[in-house]
Amino acid sequence: MRKTILCAIVLLGLAACSSDARWNEFRQSEPQLKEAREFALVECSGREECSQRWERAMEYVARYSATRIRHADSAGIETGRPLEAGVVYLSATRTPADKIGERARISLKGMCKGMYGMDGGPGWLYASCASQIRSIEMNFRESCSIWSEIVG
Repeated sequence: MRKTILCAIVLLGLAACSSDARWNEFRQSEPQLKEAREFALVECSGREECSQRWERAMEYVARYSATRIRHADSAGIETGRPLEAGVVYLSATRTPADKIGERARISLKGMCKGMYGMDGGPGWLYASCASQIRSIEMNFRESCSIWSEIVG
């Protein structure tokens, strides 16, 4: 009986340390993830340029999402939600930046099942998911750049 109680106390202590470590990682990573989300934005002007960048966005989503594109039109791209946790899936939106449709903002959003807990804090897979999403979102702008084709 004493061994069972002692094991339970040790396990609770380990769980508390693990939880504290996840919250510390969350506090450090969340601002970096917010920055990556803000960086995953491309602006364009002119119908041709916007069409080219939107096409590149669709290619990027198809390449980096773990799931296939299930819907795409001139305003949004959605991939399916994965069944398993820890897998990144993406969406992109194209928002007009003027009334005549000559300018637009294209943004990318990465999501990952298991990244956040029910309380809005870090889930069990937060560190892995945040790292993957940050990398994908930080590289989006360059991939959608028209100049990357000319220079590269």
